[in-house]
Amino acid sequence: MTNAYWFKPKRIGYGATPSSWEGWAITAAYCLVVWACAAVMVTHRDSSANLAALLVAIIAATVALVVVSKNKTDGPWGWNAGARQTSGKND
Repeated sequence: MTNAYWFKPKRIGYGATPSSWEGWAITAAYCLVVWACAAVMVTHRDSSANLAALLVAIIAATVALVVVSKNKTDGPWGWNAGARQTSGKND
């Protein structure tokens, strides 16, 4: 590992954004899993058991991404409204 933290807190909003190749790799892997599950769901609509298994796979991948990104974020998660810019005048 080149970096202890794979994600950094978002500047605006809640959560984290990738800040290293490891963070981008796990985000890309998550997108690939969701895309593959969606593709299978579209092509095999007739089996409800198959659809349920794919939904469980998407939920498990989402939980795994959140856990890893929360543990590998440089700082706490929380709502960030961005840095307030001041014009130097009294508002």
